[in-house]
Formats: sequence, structure tokens, C-alpha cells
Amino acid sequence: MEQETLFTASKWEILKILSSGSKCPLELAKLSNTSVANISQQLRLLEMAGLVHSKRISNRDKGQPRLLYSLAGNHSFLISSSQDFVEKKFLKLSDYNKIILRIWFLDDPSLHYYLEKAFWQVEQYMNSIDAIFMQPKYEDNINLLVVSEDSGLKKELKKSVIKNSQSIAKTVLFNIKSKNEFKKLPDAQLSGLYALYDSANILSPKTVEDGSIDNRKP
Repeated sequence: MEQETLFTASKWEILKILSSGSKCPLELAKLSNTSVANISQQLRLLEMAGLVHSKRISNRDKGQPRLLYSLAGNHSFLISSSQDFVEKKFLKLSDYNKIILRIWFLDDPSLHYYLEKAFWQVEQYMNSIDAIFMQPKYEDNINLLVVSEDSGLKKELKKSVIKNSQSIAKTVLFNIKSKNEFKKLPDAQLSGLYALYDSANILSPKTVEDGSIDNRKP
């Protein structure tokens, strides 16, 4: 199957819905406003491509088995078009790759360089980090909210001044919170957060479909 055909509008909608959790074909059909037959056909193609996988579970209400579909791993289809490099590739993503892509998908490209450099400072501590969120800009600072149970990070991750190739500097501030401290934050402080990493699924997937967070997981 051509890689481009994996990302038609109908297949893309299925993948977006599955990003919020496992669904059966009937649920996907209702959410997509289409037929179960069409959904089943699209799911077969996505499963053949390795983008989704199915699990058969018992349905206690009807006494019949049913299939649940979920996303299979982390993937990206990249297309590069530049004067000296034109290429396309379907890739499996590491956590590092996902964070870099989150940075690139941020609407403000002027922040990309600084966030990449800031992440390199955090990368060595990723085994003890549950989530990283970018907070709304205050003055000209970049504020990163890091969720971790490692209290030692408060000493390791300090204010950092980063300069780009034009010698334009921005200050990166690291705000370290435990999971409990994060859950106690008022909604006003959660408004406008941008998720760079959330391995612990601290927030509902529905709130981070486009990277931005509107409210906390119920």
C-alpha cells in the first residue's frame, strides 16, 4: 500500500479518534458519522500497515466477542522538500523524536530553537520525568513545567539563558512539580499549557489532541 493512501481523510479521522483510547468499530462509526462496514474496511487497511492493532474481548452484555482497536506504537510520515533534500519516509518514533516533533508543531517557530536546546538540558533526566509542558510566555521568558517525583531536579534544572545564531537570547525557566502538586494546580494555571511530553497520561488525551491543554483529566 502506498504510504500516502494511509492518510486519507477517513483513515486520519480514525487515527485521531483512537488517540483518545481504544474503540470498537461501532463506536468509531458513530463518532465518524459513517457505516460500520466502511470503518471495518479502513481498520483492516490500517492494521495491515501496522498503525492500529485489534484485541478480541468478551462482551458480557450480548454474550458475544467483539473487537477493540487501538493505536499500535508511535509513527510519523515525514515529507521533506528543500533545495538540497527532497525525501519522504515512514518512521517509528522514540520518545525523543516525539518531543522534537511536538516542538516543531508549535505554531510559534521563533521558539523552536530555544525549546530544542532546553530539552537537551532535560534529556539526561528523562527516566525520572513524567511530563513536560510549556507554560504561556511571561515577559520574554520560556517557562517549562516539569512533572517529576525526583525532588533533586530542582537543583539540577535551573534558569538557563540560550542564544541563537543571531545572538538573540531567551531565558528558560524550569518549574518542577510532583504529580500531587500538579493535580492541585488551579485551572487558571493549566490554561494554555502546551504538552511536549506526557508519558504518565496526566491529562486526558482529549485535552491534548492539538498539543494545547484546556483542562485537567477528570
